[in-house]
Amino acid sequence: MAVPSVIRNWFRRAGARGLTVLTAEDDRIRMAQGEAPAGSRPRVYACSHAMLDGSKRALAVAARKLRLRGRHACAILLSPGDYQIQQVEAPDVPPAELKAAMKWRLKEIIDYPLEQAHYDILDLPAHDAGNARARFVYAVTAKHDVLREHVQRFDDAGMGVSVIDVPETAQRNIAALYEQENRGLGLLYLDDNGTLFTISYRGELYLARRFDVSMKHLRDAKPEDREDVFNRVLLELQRTLDSFERQFGSIGVSRIMAGPEPEDTGLITFLNAYLGMPVRRVDLTAVIDAGEGVSLDMDTQWRLFHPIGATLRNGARAQ
Repeated sequence: MAVPSVIRNWFRRAGARGLTVLTAEDDRIRMAQGEAPAGSRPRVYACSHAMLDGSKRALAVAARKLRLRGRHACAILLSPGDYQIQQVEAPDVPPAELKAAMKWRLKEIIDYPLEQAHYDILDLPAHDAGNARARFVYAVTAKHDVLREHVQRFDDAGMGVSVIDVPETAQRNIAALYEQENRGLGLLYLDDNGTLFTISYRGELYLARRFDVSMKHLRDAKPEDREDVFNRVLLELQRTLDSFERQFGSIGVSRIMAGPEPEDTGLITFLNAYLGMPVRRVDLTAVIDAGEGVSLDMDTQWRLFHPIGATLRNGARAQ
């Protein structure tokens, strides 16, 4: 079966009426529908999640429950195990030729034949590279078979897929709502799979790194052991910030935003005491309008953080 043409549409700008973003993993489907028109406050029209029963028709049943079937163009938000994202040095070619030229660089960073890969790139503006003389890009790669399986699964459930996205760019979209002029912003988010830390500047993703520390680690830790988990996060943040300063010395990171939590873990209080820069909580209700009947309580924000962020692609800088 041929690879669906939709796979070419990574990072594409959403239409004027917004986007419905879906992710299905483990036993749950998550959904958010919204938009961020340029110059206007972002808005979330709907967000929800539903359990999947493990049957072949589980996704179609969930789609009907969420009133998605046949009604909206949808984006798939991939899970971390579905793709690779790596910062690599870009070849010295004109911008219009960059993506084609990256094909040969990818042979050095993926462990499967290039013919089995689909890829796209996120460019890092060279004029803000500071101490980094070389030009860098983020390369996002995935196997054709993995993307084909995802697209076919959602298509069979009656949800037309138009875009494929990844959590790193979804998180960048939310970070852009909190950026201060001419300052970099770090955003830290923990879910039950791990931690994603990003640094953005002027709406661009300059760093994305995952830590092997999850919200589950914090929940399961005994009170006397929780500080050890905090220290692991602190150490990874310090190492990452030091590395970022060496690579992009002209971009000063002014503060860290910490993503929503289903409950107050005490992590923000700890980081404010030991990190050496302000750490503040993300509250999406301060930067996004909720549609009628939409509740953006902290648990919902935590569960749907990246699907909501992915709906904001039409207000962010699209590649």
